[in-house]
Amino acid sequence: MTSINSHLIEKINFYKTRSALRELEICTNSDSIFVNLNYLAELSEYFYVLRTGSYAENASQKLILDDVFTEELVQFLLYVCPDGFRFNRKINEQNILSLLFLSDRLMFPWVKEEVLNYLKNEEFQNTLYDTELLIQLCYLLKTQAIEPTETDPVFQKIANLKKQELVDEVLDSIPDSDVKSYMNKRIKEFRPYTCKPRPQIFFNWDDNFSHLYDN
Repeated sequence: MTSINSHLIEKINFYKTRSALRELEICTNSDSIFVNLNYLAELSEYFYVLRTGSYAENASQKLILDDVFTEELVQFLLYVCPDGFRFNRKINEQNILSLLFLSDRLMFPWVKEEVLNYLKNEEFQNTLYDTELLIQLCYLLKTQAIEPTETDPVFQKIANLKKQELVDEVLDSIPDSDVKSYMNKRIKEFRPYTCKPRPQIFFNWDDNFSHLYDN
C-alpha cells in the first residue's frame, strides 16, 4: 500500500468521526462522514442554499449523496478544507477526477476553474498519467459541456502517448457511442503526422527524352 493510500485512509477515518465543528453527516454510496456545513457554505452555493434554506437535510443534519463514494469525497475535502490549519491544494493523478466531478456536482466553480487552469500548464503536460485515467478525464469534461479549447491539452496529451493501441482499447470500452466518436475525432486531431515522405526521384527529362531517339 502506498503512502498516499495510507494517508487517504487516515483522513477517511478522521472524517468518519463527528466533532464540535463537523456536525453534518453525509451518507455516500459506501459510507458516512461528517463535515463542517458552515465552512462549506462559504465556498459552495450548493451548501450555502442547504445551510440557509428550510430543508429537511439542514434540520436533520443529514445529507444523502448516493452517487458519490467516500474516497472521492474525502479526496475533494482534502483539497478544499484545511488540514492542521494548512491548505494542500495540489492537483495530481490521485485527486483530479474527484475534483472535476465534485466541483460540478456540489457547485464549487472555483475548484473547477483551478482544475482547468492546471490542465493548461506544463506540470500537467510533463507528468505521467495513466491512460485510462486520461480517457476518464476527457469523458468527464465532455459530459460537463466544457468548452473544447479547455479540453485541448488533455486530448493532446493522449494523442502523444506511445501506446496508441492501448488508447484505442480504452476508447472501445466507452458505452456511449456519440461520446466515443467525439473523443476519437478529437484525439486524431492531435496525433502526430507519421506518414513517411516518398523518396525523392531524380529524373532528368532532357536525358531520357534524348534516349528515345538513340536508335
